Amino acid sequence: MIRSLPSFFIYMLMPFYLCAQSGPMKLTRATDISAIRALRAQSNRAIQARDLAAFGQTMLPDIEVTRGSGPHVSGRDSVLASVSVQFKDPDFLGYVRDSDSIQVSTATSLAAEHGHWTGRFQRPDGIQTLTGVYLAMWRKTDAGWKIRSELFVNLGCTGSAACGK
Repeated sequence: MIRSLPSFFIYMLMPFYLCAQSGPMKLTRATDISAIRALRAQSNRAIQARDLAAFGQTMLPDIEVTRGSGPHVSGRDSVLASVSVQFKDPDFLGYVRDSDSIQVSTATSLAAEHGHWTGRFQRPDGIQTLTGVYLAMWRKTDAGWKIRSELFVNLGCTGSAACGK
């Protein structure tokens, strides 16, 4: 039963008022950030599953990647070729990239993702763990958000004598 007509309208119209306060741009940015986070999780799952096709789905064909120790790789096919070598290596235990922040441009169809990453490898003397930070540039396309470029910086290594090599 409706107690009073004014309170009923306030209750029913409150969501519209709140949306108007945040504005369509903030809602769009939140949706874009959620989409990028979901794609990063998809990419992490693809690495764990060693699924090269799923891993490549998040990338633009002209992606540019600078790997943690400095080598540069141009193009999705080249990135996938280099990653396929690791996927075939039984000592490769995977990479995980964890997003710390995502900023969506208000001027272009780009977004910046900043985070930290961990790579793990089985070594004769233990599990080698590489750690570092990354920055990814995402571009919004008709097919959704895709990675345009990534820069990884290796900042640490523990767990194995292989760390100084």
